Formats: sequence, C-alpha cells, structure tokens
Amino acid sequence: MTLRDRTTWHLGANAPVAAYLASLVAISVVNRYVPETHWLLVHLLLLGAVTNAIFVWSSHFADALLRRRATVGSRRWQVAKIAALNIGGLTVVAGMVSGVWILTLVGSVVVGAAAAAHGITLALQVRTALASRFGATVRYYIYASLTLPIGAGLGAALARDPVEPWHGRFVIAHITLNLLGWVGLTVMGTLVTLWPTMLRTRIAEGAERVARQALPVLAGSVVVTVTGALCGLQVLTAGGVVAYLGGVLWAVAPMARVARVKAPSAYATWSVMAAVIWLVGSLLGLVAVLLSSPTWALVTDRLGLLVTPLAAGFAAQVVLGAMTFLVPVVLGGGPAIVRGTQSRLERGNAARALLINVGLVVSLLPLPNPVRVLVSVLVLGAFAAFLPLLATAVRYAVSARRTAR
Repeated sequence: MTLRDRTTWHLGANAPVAAYLASLVAISVVNRYVPETHWLLVHLLLLGAVTNAIFVWSSHFADALLRRRATVGSRRWQVAKIAALNIGGLTVVAGMVSGVWILTLVGSVVVGAAAAAHGITLALQVRTALASRFGATVRYYIYASLTLPIGAGLGAALARDPVEPWHGRFVIAHITLNLLGWVGLTVMGTLVTLWPTMLRTRIAEGAERVARQALPVLAGSVVVTVTGALCGLQVLTAGGVVAYLGGVLWAVAPMARVARVKAPSAYATWSVMAAVIWLVGSLLGLVAVLLSSPTWALVTDRLGLLVTPLAAGFAAQVVLGAMTFLVPVVLGGGPAIVRGTQSRLERGNAARALLINVGLVVSLLPLPNPVRVLVSVLVLGAFAAFLPLLATAVRYAVSARRTAR
C-alpha cells in the first residue's frame, strides 16, 4: 500500500469519528430541543466516536504487531464491519430518540455482530501470524470484542426500563462490559507499545511479560463484576472492580517507569496520562458506590457522579490524545511534514489539557448551577477545539505532500 493509499484509507476510516464528535458538540449546544439528551451525548461519544476509533486503530495496531501487510481484501472487509457498526449504532440512536424499542433491539444486534466479526478476524490473524514480541497484546483486542455484543444486548434490555433491582444490576453489568471490557481492555493493550512510542523512548524492560500477566486479571475481573451484578451480589461486584483496578495498576507500572525517564510534554501524552488517572479514580468511586449503597436503586442514582469521569475524563481524553499523536504519523510525508502536522494539532496544548482536567474536577463539586454550566461550556470548548485543529492539520499535511511531490 502506497503512502497516498494509506492516507486516503485513514482519512476515510476516521471520518465517522470526527462526524460523531461534531454531532456531539452540536447536540450539546441545542440540548434542550433534543429528546434523551443525556443518553444521546454519552452514546454518541462511546458507541459512536470511541467505538469507531477502536475498530480502526485496533486493526492498525494488530497489523503492525503481527507484522501483517494490509491488503485490498482486508480493507474491504474492514469497511464492511465499520459500515455495519454505524448502521447498527444509528439504528440504536433512532430507536432511543423515537421510543421505538424494536429499532433499539435490532441496532444492538447489528452492533454486537460487527464487534464479534471484528474479534473473530483478529483471532484468525493471530493464529496465522509469525511469532512477534508484542503479538500477544492483540489478545486484549480479541477479549474486548467478546464483551461488546453482551454489553449491547444489556443496553437493549435497559431500553425497556426494567424495574429495580434489575435496572441497577443491568446498568452496572452494561457499564462493566462496555467501558471496562470493550474500551478498557483495548486501551490497556494498546498503551503497552503506544505509550513509549508517544514519549519517543524505549519500552520498559519486562513490559510484554507484565502485559501477558495483566490480561487474565483484567478479563477475569470483568467476568466477576458482571456475574456479581446480575446475581445481585454487591460485595462480589465490588470485589471484581477492585480486581480490575489491581490489573490496571499492574499493567501501567511499566508505563509509569517510562514516564519517569521521559516525562510527558505534549497534549497527546498529557491527555492519555490524565485519562488513565481518571480511570483509576473512577474505579475507586465505583467501589465506594457499590459498598456504600444499601440498594441497587441507590447504586443507580449515585452512578450519575461517575458518568463524566468515565466518559469525558477517561474515554474522550484517551481517544483524542491517541489521535493527536497517530494522525500525523499515518498522514506521513517525511519528518518535516510530520512535525508540521503535529505542531498544528498541538496548538494550545497546555491550556486545553489544563482546562479540560481542572474543569472536569470542578464540575464534580457541589457548585451553583450557573457555575456548573459555565465550566461545562469551557470544558466542551476545549474538547471541541480538536476538530478545527484536526481539519487544519490534515489540510496542511495533504498540501505539503503535494508541494513536495
């Protein structure tokens, strides 16, 4: 695949990510006129932007780690999976907004089927690949793909608004599978190699061994947490979350050693580091909610405090941070052009990172509503700045490469 073909592919494959982010910003502005606004914002981010990014970039990293060259056939199959994902996702959104449950159910089945196909494809690639130092980390993506179909099914069940205690149990299981399983496992597997690359330093000694050890802990704790939730055992559910937290801390230990050698100094690395910190804090908060709430109804009520840390603090920041680093790399054009592309994506880096993370902390405090609204607008603006910066960077890279030719 030529550089031009690779650039065209990544621009097209990542277009849905940008489209969902733009839709999220637009709906945030006109939220009072849109039904199911809160649900819609969360799912445009997670089911839309984040899940599309996972489909694209997990395939990209799997090809690199397994030393596999993408072919026309594999690209067509990937386009089919992404198309199915978005058809299913938009059907889910249509069902929720219109109140037609059958649409939500059908869309959930299509999303789950696309995720299963994604996982099966990766599993077949692992079986036929040559031995590779970090090839085992692709198993993170495979295990993650097993969680989304079940999580999507629970989402469809939640759309029927089951009575307590089943509503609270389903919510915890749904969050665990989709955020800790689908997103969390993918992120942990990717950062093993991506984090040192972003810092432009060597991978920590023993990182691949730690990655292999952490995977069964993380995957097993997802199973324990979901089982505890569905069986109505809050202590077991909390124990699963504690185990997951232990797996995260074990997995990021080599990354922390790398960061001590080469400290983060750009928006991409600050954003990803902050995302992991928000994940750890959210897990601690989830354990506290589970252990301090006497009923599942109270668990549901208190979970609202964790939506912003998990969705915006963790998921949004890790995707935008990773894309800030990866987009210039895949656009290519030589060292000078890559640096120019990166500089355009990194504009206002310190201010954006600080505003987002300080603003998210402030938004969790018991403040007057006008203050919370102002802080939310500032945080949204800092996140939204990524879109015009991305457009500027892509335009520069394409133009500079054309001039160079």
